Amino acid sequence: MTGTKRENHQDRLKKIKYRAHHRGTQEMDIILGGFVDNVISEYTAEQLDDLEALMDETDADLYNWIIGKEPLDNAPYAHVLRQITQYQHARVLGEE
Repeated sequence: MTGTKRENHQDRLKKIKYRAHHRGTQEMDIILGGFVDNVISEYTAEQLDDLEALMDETDADLYNWIIGKEPLDNAPYAHVLRQITQYQHARVLGEE
């Protein structure tokens, strides 16, 4: 990997982490920020694409999907939302 690509990848990860921790609502800062910190180093470029696209959704929508108030069946990037939901449930139960 060239230095430029590595820097661009590292910059991308920093931007994603920042967006995850600075959502606008404290609940989503905690949930999404913690999730991103936990998985970002293992995500492929394609998974990062999906995560970034999901982060374009509103905090209210994300929160409602994650807590189960709204079903994930028709949610965008439901596979990522399922991972976040599993992470959050484990965190709440002290299993992370």
